Amino acid sequence: MLTDLCQLGTDETAAPAAVFPSASASARANWRRLDYLAHGNPRQRSAHALLTAGVWDALAAQCADMALVSTLTIGLDRPGSDLDILCQHPDPAAFAATFAEQGWQASAKGDNIWLLERVFPCAADSGCDNHIVSWPLELYVTPAPIETLNGWRHLTLMAALLERFGDAFYREVLRLRLEQGLKGEAAMCRLLGLAGDPYTALLTLEGRNLAELSWQPPSRDGMHTPTDATAPAAHYSSPVVSTTSATPVCPVSTESPTPIS
Repeated sequence: MLTDLCQLGTDETAAPAAVFPSASASARANWRRLDYLAHGNPRQRSAHALLTAGVWDALAAQCADMALVSTLTIGLDRPGSDLDILCQHPDPAAFAATFAEQGWQASAKGDNIWLLERVFPCAADSGCDNHIVSWPLELYVTPAPIETLNGWRHLTLMAALLERFGDAFYREVLRLRLEQGLKGEAAMCRLLGLAGDPYTALLTLEGRNLAELSWQPPSRDGMHTPTDATAPAAHYSSPVVSTTSATPVCPVSTESPTPIS
């Protein structure tokens, strides 16, 4: 049974309400958890069925820490979107070698950083949505703490912006994702009028009070109007955003049986 700290919003945007629960103003994002996906939209439930069928536990047995940072967590994924997982490991090359033997495609992406990829089919008895035949997974493996990585930081900010501006904002971001192929960061930066590289621009919101941001929903005649910096603020405000978690909210354990980091 869900506690007050795990109450969900709509079935599309399960994560913002679950990870930023209104019952706790001091709560911080915790992308280590998976439980809220089981109560989300069909694609979220499908991903939850796959990950909890053994994939997550197999990875957790090798990692010091893990987090799911896919846009699926906030309902902004598109057909074909990956399930992106951050993995903290003291020796990414050794981790990559081990999982390459299990069918993962591994490639070095920088100093002590490895990317692993694999497509998992959805078994008929796994509880996956019938329209989803497979899930591509990407593992970003590094010895760095996962909360310092851009994947965690970007997702935390995007979830907070969905919580700040509500359903109309969510629908516009999703429209830009589906119709124009924009990344979530780029779609939100366009709507908020944040110039420059969206991955960098989004991070300028860290530590800011999101109540100071304004966004104007599309006009009722269906025309999509640009962001108006002087538009009235949304119907409720948000606390200052920190992308570093404090006490985990309904955490999923990611500790290895043998401490490795």
